[in-house]
Amino acid sequence: MSKIVLFDLDGTLYDYNAAHRRGLVQAHLSWNKKETKMEFPEFSRLYSDSRSWIKRFLADSAASHSRALYFQKFVEMRTGIPNTDLITILLDGYYLGFFDSMTPYPGLKDALKLLQRKNYRLGIITNMQANIQYKKISLLGLGDMFEEIVTSEAVGHEKPHPLIFYHTLSLMGGTPENTFMIGDSLHHDINPASFIGITPIWFNPNEIQTEKVITPSFLTIQSYSQLVDLIQSH
Repeated sequence: MSKIVLFDLDGTLYDYNAAHRRGLVQAHLSWNKKETKMEFPEFSRLYSDSRSWIKRFLADSAASHSRALYFQKFVEMRTGIPNTDLITILLDGYYLGFFDSMTPYPGLKDALKLLQRKNYRLGIITNMQANIQYKKISLLGLGDMFEEIVTSEAVGHEKPHPLIFYHTLSLMGGTPENTFMIGDSLHHDINPASFIGITPIWFNPNEIQTEKVITPSFLTIQSYSQLVDLIQSH
């Protein structure tokens, strides 16, 4: 039986934080062209407050990641009404900056191609809405590299819920013992994968030191040049 290698998307296949920062900068510029100018720290704070409000009511759902809902709340908090013109301007500006900033992590494509040549089966498990995640994968140039792409929207539960992992294994006809999971989040990727018996590999390019982990042991890589050899050795 061929082994399965599952990947998280955001923060694992590309630098999510850099893309998000660029998205906010572009949304801020879009706002200032249309409305009374706002300094970026105030804009960021209002976005953060809007995001927290949405997540509080939509936890464990793909909608909790909706930038459209974040910006709707943003506009309502700023103007008192859900002005759809302003919501659309912010949303378009955000994704213009975000998508333009996305590039795969160095060595990722080579590692994926090598795994495929060695008959590993590849999949993605990701939170967020399917249409946005599909677009990200295509823009990264990875649209044809994965056997399954499973989003929390499709399953109805978010990582770290074990159902999204079990559902993916069911689709791929795999078992936890025959599967690796690569992700940047100890909470969303590493702990839940270990909990159900998948071998977790923490992608930690910035070499973050942390104790926020439940599983007693997990593998770690700092770059994708390390991935194939590590998987083959286990």
